[in-house]
Amino acid sequence: MDTIKTLPEIPDEDTPPIRWAPWLTQRRLILFVIGWLVFFALLSVFVSNPFQSETSAAATPDYARIMFLHGLLIGMVGLASLLACQVLRLRSTHTRMWIAGGTVVATILAAVGGIWDRTIPGSEVAMWTQILGFFALDEILLVLLIGIIGEWRSRSPAVGTLAYITAALAAASMFLAALMGHLAGWIMEFGANFPPLIGNYAHFVGFASSDDFTAALVGSHSHEMAVAFMALIVVLVALQFSYGMQKRVSHALASAGLVMVAAGTIVVTAMYVTAAFTTWSPPPWFVNGPDGANGIASDDVISGILIMGGGVLVAAALVAGRSMLRRPVRLAAAWAWVLSFATVVVAGYAIEMNTVYFGAGDPTAAGAANDAIFTWLHQDIGLFLLPALVVVMLAVERLIKHTRASWIGWTAIAGTSITFVGSLIYVFVTPVLYGLGYVVTAAGLAVVGIALVATLWWGIIDAIEHAPHAPRIPSEPPVVEEPEKEPVTV
Repeated sequence: MDTIKTLPEIPDEDTPPIRWAPWLTQRRLILFVIGWLVFFALLSVFVSNPFQSETSAAATPDYARIMFLHGLLIGMVGLASLLACQVLRLRSTHTRMWIAGGTVVATILAAVGGIWDRTIPGSEVAMWTQILGFFALDEILLVLLIGIIGEWRSRSPAVGTLAYITAALAAASMFLAALMGHLAGWIMEFGANFPPLIGNYAHFVGFASSDDFTAALVGSHSHEMAVAFMALIVVLVALQFSYGMQKRVSHALASAGLVMVAAGTIVVTAMYVTAAFTTWSPPPWFVNGPDGANGIASDDVISGILIMGGGVLVAAALVAGRSMLRRPVRLAAAWAWVLSFATVVVAGYAIEMNTVYFGAGDPTAAGAANDAIFTWLHQDIGLFLLPALVVVMLAVERLIKHTRASWIGWTAIAGTSITFVGSLIYVFVTPVLYGLGYVVTAAGLAVVGIALVATLWWGIIDAIEHAPHAPRIPSEPPVVEEPEKEPVTV
């Protein structure tokens, strides 16, 4: 028997993943997570304002701020996982159910706990509340990985093997990064000698102290989670926007981008796992300047060129497919990714190649103020906001009518463009509080906020329109409604 012909249909966004909760449709879940992220992003203004999460690149990370931001970042991963069920066309009822439930638990508990998780040890109730959310994230990533493998084994014709492999690599890498974070948190709470095996291992591989081991774990955890999350985003964009296009150039560009992302994910995962559990650190490339002070970290080269650069190729596939101007949401997603590349890779490489001037956290360097602001820019904007906006645009195209979605897309493009210009002024021209760069950046972020609020507003309206209606009274004549034309997903 041909197994492909017997595969169940792919559930749509209005199909509830949890059978005993018919009101909890995929559409409503996605809108809930977007709304939660918008609310939490507003709270973050009071945490990292004036746009400076850390005082410098060399500053000891602020534990309270990091745990607060986890409430935002975990929601982003949950949103991407919900969309992955649709974009990757995962048919498994159990996969969808566990990802849906896990997303709700992880998003709420990690965020609520993060508000009050201020010290470690010390904030025990808040910390363990957040840890339950972290465990839910583990469940999401593990179930997503199993679901991707299961769908690939069914030999579904809906998605190519390359996309499944790349998505599976991204999910596996994020899961490994989460485990590193758990181990780092355990050591910070209980110490390296509970059990003694941890301390003995750290001493055996050459760490001078448990703090050094913890720092290695935290650094690898944060970097790997960020790049693996972006790898998953590229897969979703490639599939929903361009991978299935008939035009050969577009398909070739998207395929090349996915190959780069898959290769990059494998390499950086190996690098970060090694850096987490040994004293090895990624060596800098292109070293120059006095005493070799300038240079780009090799993990930054790999992740920037292969993973983020692969995403740029996928964005270029949209240009080749000539679909962007007709669909501003796609243009907004591609533009957000290009700006992320420009912020993290282009500007980041320029700063790393001029470390003598910018200082890399040295307060005596001539460009120390510029470097401190860039620490915020590359993290909060380049690695957090812009990739998250790409994911939101995926949801907008799937959930909101084309005319409304177009307005959201153009608004997002305007907001990200203003933010990018303002942030460059803020970093490289006027690195002063409430100066021109700060004001322009704030204006751009406000426009982005309008696009997100419009997403929620029109998303709720469309959700109401798609809600199942009560049965009509038999005496009423039946009304035949013309089916709405859905946007073409390629």
